[in-house]
Amino acid sequence: MTHLERSGKPGSHRLISDTPVSPKSKKREILGWIISISAAVVIALGLRFFVFELVRIDGPSMEPTLYTNEYVVMDKISYRFSPPARGDIVISSYPDHSHPLAKRIIGVAGDTLSIQDGVLYVSGEENSRYFADIMNEDFDEITVPEDTVFIMGDNRNVSKDSRSVGAVPVDKILGRAVFVIWPPGQMHGLQ
Repeated sequence: MTHLERSGKPGSHRLISDTPVSPKSKKREILGWIISISAAVVIALGLRFFVFELVRIDGPSMEPTLYTNEYVVMDKISYRFSPPARGDIVISSYPDHSHPLAKRIIGVAGDTLSIQDGVLYVSGEENSRYFADIMNEDFDEITVPEDTVFIMGDNRNVSKDSRSVGAVPVDKILGRAVFVIWPPGQMHGLQ
């Protein structure tokens, strides 16, 4: 039997049921919870493996853009629809490193790059974007091969990057860093 019971507030009532809950409806409710939780886990894992991932920054090579112990959101899907572009910050696997590294794309296939008197030149034009200081070492002109990108840290004088390991194959790029999410006071978009 169901009846209304008056609560302590004027004009408010709550529904009270004297009917016992059947074991079948308890099982159905538990099954509903199991299905809901399982679906949430599958969706979360799908997003994590195919759409985005959080990546912790380690080391000073991307300062002042990214700092150690910041977490960035890495977009894993956009490069399936468009190629990596000059200026993107990418997370890529790297020769002789056990974990992926964050670097900026400085050159794409066909670009020529060199460092002369501490200044970076991309396809013959001076490029001081993302780095206003003088680089410590010069670098003879190279042409970025097909299906690769030339990456450098924004803190170029302390960065181990394509200058020492060569151009990175596009298929080694895990994704594009799009947003600093941690710590909360440092949240910002990346470009």
